[in-house]
Amino acid sequence: MNELELYKDVLLPTAWDLESSFLSIDGLKVKYIGPDDYKVAAIIRTNNPIPSQCKFFYFEVKIIDNGKNGMIGIGFCTKSSDQDKKNIDIMALPGQENNSWGYHSDDGYLFCSGSGEPYGPPYTIGDTIGCYLNFKNRIVFYTKNGINLGIACDLPDDLKEGSLYPCAGFRSQGEFIEVNFGDRNFEYSVMTNKDINHQLNNTFTKHFIKTKTCCLAVEYKGKNYFIKGEYEETLLDLINKLPIHWKKIQIT
Repeated sequence: MNELELYKDVLLPTAWDLESSFLSIDGLKVKYIGPDDYKVAAIIRTNNPIPSQCKFFYFEVKIIDNGKNGMIGIGFCTKSSDQDKKNIDIMALPGQENNSWGYHSDDGYLFCSGSGEPYGPPYTIGDTIGCYLNFKNRIVFYTKNGINLGIACDLPDDLKEGSLYPCAGFRSQGEFIEVNFGDRNFEYSVMTNKDINHQLNNTFTKHFIKTKTCCLAVEYKGKNYFIKGEYEETLLDLINKLPIHWKKIQIT
């Protein structure tokens, strides 16, 4: 079985879930049209969870309109976090209830299953917020306009694989966002560079053996695996390939 056959049935998050109240949804765009009431929040999930085959997942959300009061939350949650209430929960944005995590626009706080603490700067109209989940190292970080804000939290060890959905929450009338799942370039350039493409895994050996100066090849291979969390494989590649490289230099 080749790699394509292995992953042909894997479903990635590609759009917002359409079954959500108080929200106007157009594929990747969402606008909050509910009441301007602090006691009501709308949370929307993606159409599919992040599959268990993913070692990491990254998405970005652009704030098109901040609404009247600017209370948006960007993060991820399990399907059970909305308590089967059609994604409407009283007084809850992502992170303010169990099994959900969110970075909030109004104060820059990060909320994890009901507990909040200062994390990054507030964000508003025109800003792009990214969320990166690493399932091997169990870490999460956010970006703002392409800048890494540092590790936000750890993923729980008992979290069921394939149970997390990217999500967004709204509490202020007129809030409007658009999500990017990779159909266009990310603001966070590390997630856009070609050296994180899985095809480099197959082409690396060929380029490594051909070149007299292996530093660039090693750098790109290292970056590819460091992002994926595959440090051990990078080291083994380096150990195995360097003797071949130096032997080639001695012969020439």
